[in-house]
Amino acid sequence: MATHHLHASQLINRPIDEVFAFFARPENLGRITPPAMGFRQLSTDIAMRPGLELDHRIRPLPGISMRWRSWIETYDPPNGFTDVQARGPYRSWVHRHRFTAVDGGTRIDDDIEYSLPLGPLGEMAHRLNVRSQLLEIFRHRARTIEAIFAPASAIDHPLTVGVAGGTGFVGGAIAAEVRRRGHRVVVLTHRGDEARGPLPDDVELRHVDVTTGEGLPDALAGMDALVVALAFRNSPMEAPRRGLTFMAVDAAGTERLAAAARSAGVGRLVYLSGAGAAPDARHWFRAKWRAETAVRESGIPFTIIRPTWIYGPRDVSLNRFLGFARLLQAVPMTNLGRQQLAPVFIDDIARLAADGLVDPAAANQVFEVGGPETLSMREIIRRALRIAGIRRPIVPGPAPLIKLAALPLVLLPQPPLTPDGVDFINAPATVALGPLLDRMPRALTPLDAGLATYLAPSAGPATVSIDPMADPTVRAAPGPA
Repeated sequence: MATHHLHASQLINRPIDEVFAFFARPENLGRITPPAMGFRQLSTDIAMRPGLELDHRIRPLPGISMRWRSWIETYDPPNGFTDVQARGPYRSWVHRHRFTAVDGGTRIDDDIEYSLPLGPLGEMAHRLNVRSQLLEIFRHRARTIEAIFAPASAIDHPLTVGVAGGTGFVGGAIAAEVRRRGHRVVVLTHRGDEARGPLPDDVELRHVDVTTGEGLPDALAGMDALVVALAFRNSPMEAPRRGLTFMAVDAAGTERLAAAARSAGVGRLVYLSGAGAAPDARHWFRAKWRAETAVRESGIPFTIIRPTWIYGPRDVSLNRFLGFARLLQAVPMTNLGRQQLAPVFIDDIARLAADGLVDPAAANQVFEVGGPETLSMREIIRRALRIAGIRRPIVPGPAPLIKLAALPLVLLPQPPLTPDGVDFINAPATVALGPLLDRMPRALTPLDAGLATYLAPSAGPATVSIDPMADPTVRAAPGPA
């Protein structure tokens, strides 16, 4: 039985008491765990102390859910604590959390000793899948911790900005950028505080349901501006029986938000649409057009942004293919991958949306935006794999057969794939950048540079290594030893 060692180290520019207090609240564990793991806290007694037992439910593999029970072996505030697996997917798991006050803030160190069951089979699983999954889990954790403790600028006349869809990938990035610039951010969500994720604690969450209008327009009271970046869970895979469709959320939801914003006296609207929005397009882009029409006719100064394929650390598009690569020995595609795309980095979208709130050049404008390169889907996936250090063949599949296989999946509460979803994935997405760059000049991030910020093994705010003596990617931990 081999014992493996994982070490992660990260510097946070906050006092040790504040950082420790965050980690000493078990309810925060779900915020820093990748959403794909389906983390759910089951325990009701979560007051940290030696001997405390905590039960969680996790999804270590797609479609496989299990209970993880751990107990707190040591608890020494604010220096650290140790949790030990009592029941879970590992043969053994001992996680030591250490916190050290250093110049510039607090250094967080995670040291984990673990082993897998099933002897040689477990070791094979570790080489093929578990090791890469753990590395990605702790890199995700580090990025989320950095976002939660991110500082905000101080400005003389901050706006109060609402972000509808601010717990999602695109809306969350916009909320973080607007807050970073010093504005007060209020996120409108139907999911409650458990969806806060990487949003800092000073971001207010207000409950609304855009599919029914519940909570509107009261939730918009006192807002100077509103960003609408709606996306239903599991998008673009619709689930009509649960009301998760482009028409119900993007179209009707935006119509309700625009009407409520007008009633509440909101002074500026920014809407995240999509490249290809048109009255005669496929239904997902018809929904975007309907939403655009509501924004244009609201009587509020607006900016409409039509992005192409957006990629970044929390996207559910490109990362879906990387997830396949980590789980499987090949990367399946839903066609030959020849469709042309101009993928745009999430940071560029967040900055453009934040500019649209205040820049007079953006008033009453519609901007198409994509990345500075146009590439085939296959080439984009190939580059992402190379930068992530993953060597896997890309295996194309005939779209008609894949759509046929996906047909019965539409009956599931959250279908992993649908026939319409296949068409959405296979659609090309390119734009003309000239109008945007002429009116609002900016540098757009090349694909490799954007991918490297979060996929390169040495990227991110933390050092993470497993069995470091044998790991050539290890670099020195930040901060003094």
